[in-house]
Amino acid sequence: MNKKIRIGILGCANIAKKSAIEAFQAIDNAQVINIASRDRKKAKEYASLFSIPFTESYDSLIKNPQVDAVYIPLPLGLHKEWIIKAIKAGKHVMSEKSLTTDFQSAKEIVETAKAAKIVLYEDFMCDFHPQHQKILSLITQGEIGKPFLFRSYFCIPMMDEDNFRYNKNLGGSALYEVGWYPIFMARKILQSEPISVVAHLFYDKERGIDMAGVAQLTFKNERAAQIAFSLDSLYQNNYSVLGTKGLINVKRAHTIPADMKPQIELVKNEGLNEAVQQIDIPAANHFKLIFKDFCDTILHNENNPRKKHQIYTKLLAQAKVQEAIKISSKKNRKVWLKEIH
Repeated sequence: MNKKIRIGILGCANIAKKSAIEAFQAIDNAQVINIASRDRKKAKEYASLFSIPFTESYDSLIKNPQVDAVYIPLPLGLHKEWIIKAIKAGKHVMSEKSLTTDFQSAKEIVETAKAAKIVLYEDFMCDFHPQHQKILSLITQGEIGKPFLFRSYFCIPMMDEDNFRYNKNLGGSALYEVGWYPIFMARKILQSEPISVVAHLFYDKERGIDMAGVAQLTFKNERAAQIAFSLDSLYQNNYSVLGTKGLINVKRAHTIPADMKPQIELVKNEGLNEAVQQIDIPAANHFKLIFKDFCDTILHNENNPRKKHQIYTKLLAQAKVQEAIKISSKKNRKVWLKEIH
């Protein structure tokens, strides 16, 4: 295989234009060689903007022998179909989050990837930002004592009425669009998987989709997470970690512009007073970091079965929590993660 992974972009989503294509073009182990869209005008626009060829057919792109891997930023409801088609065409896959709409579909996708020995990533770019590694190091060093509560909000204001995120047929869902982030980050920061979930999703009856939700995730070792998410709310993008001796506040948590230098707030008590320390984090493009890791994993695919297994496990663990939240809301009860298999 070449030293650069040849990337095809499957769809002209805004995230591809805003962040993904430039990130792929900026790393040294990738080369974007094609983009496909069913909208000829948009395909030409993106092709011209990023100086890459375009095709009007998704099928043509995934069957192109020059393409090693595809990035799929399509609406959620289209993910399963095109991820599986790409895998069966022998392409490695970087899928935008969420991977798919339910746990059984996630299992099918992962099993298909395993059988084909394909590298499959969900674009958990926030996993790669140095801000979170710094927080984990503060926790490991005992700066907040024993952490017992993670709390996070990720909410965005309403967009245009015809936005695909509100379309049931395209997989519209606050849980899968924005709830993904605090779920993922709770698991990352608490360094374990939840054992139970209690949740409620708030549905728009006309649209037929969940527009917001709240959930409590219980972990082993007396730890818990409280999360809220919404597609129609005041913008919120934060988390905090409360421990026996201190508190960490993260004001810009899940999606961080490449040029932003985020700050972590470490709060402690000094007698009856509150002591607050601001910790600066360097700017980082977390899209570049995950894309580089994705391409590196492909380049060392045959020599890295353990890493691929860890990635598959991570994908299914995330999908399982999302499924538990849906079931808890629908059945109005606590759901144990061991129920889902």
